[in-house]
Amino acid sequence: MESKAYQKESLEYEYQARSDVGQVRTNNEDSLIEAPELGFFGVCDGLGGHAAGEVASGLASSTLTELVTKAVGTPEEVLREGIEEANRRILNDQEDIPEHSGMGTTVSSIWLMPEDAGLGWIGHVGDSRVYLKRGDQFTQITEDHSPVYRLFKQGLIDKDQMHHHPQKNLLDRSLGVLPSVEVDVFPVSFTTEDVFLICSDGLTDTMTDDELEQLMQSESLTEAADQLVSAANNNGGTDNIPVVLVKILKV
Repeated sequence: MESKAYQKESLEYEYQARSDVGQVRTNNEDSLIEAPELGFFGVCDGLGGHAAGEVASGLASSTLTELVTKAVGTPEEVLREGIEEANRRILNDQEDIPEHSGMGTTVSSIWLMPEDAGLGWIGHVGDSRVYLKRGDQFTQITEDHSPVYRLFKQGLIDKDQMHHHPQKNLLDRSLGVLPSVEVDVFPVSFTTEDVFLICSDGLTDTMTDDELEQLMQSESLTEAADQLVSAANNNGGTDNIPVVLVKILKV
């Protein structure tokens, strides 16, 4: 599918999204956030296996999109309240349907703001990630909420070692666990030709950041998205593989 250009006031952008089941799992527990008219995109990685991870990720995606559509408050307030409300709805669903007990989800999202040229807002909980490719720089702009990422931040392991750590799948924060959740919400600046990559550990566990960057060199977002999913599958595809690419065409 070729990318379509979207415009919010003077801001122009295009995007591509993929959600692949991978090579090992039989169901897809991840949900994408695709609201291009709003400039709002993201990935929700469902947790819980048989405990309805896809329900939790779907609730997070729909709840956040609903509140961003209404947009009552500042971007920071809307994203924070949206993620907190998603957490409440997931917990309520578990109470109503005992079979869903134990389900949860991560969320990583970006909301592009045409009113503030070159500014977006990140809303994030868990270990899904948002990266920014700018020229020859490729940077992870969210932090994983995990014990292993803390070891990386402390300089005790490097990023490649995170892939092989026995506790790599443990999380400090996710939606659907506690009545309140600490949400990372912060602004991010962007400029023309910047590309954001939003993905789950279904992608990042299979490749280094250098390998991800190499696969994003294509001028075509369609080709880049296809290459990322294909490479993850070729490297084992041990989890679902959601990928969203957003390219800024004009600020």
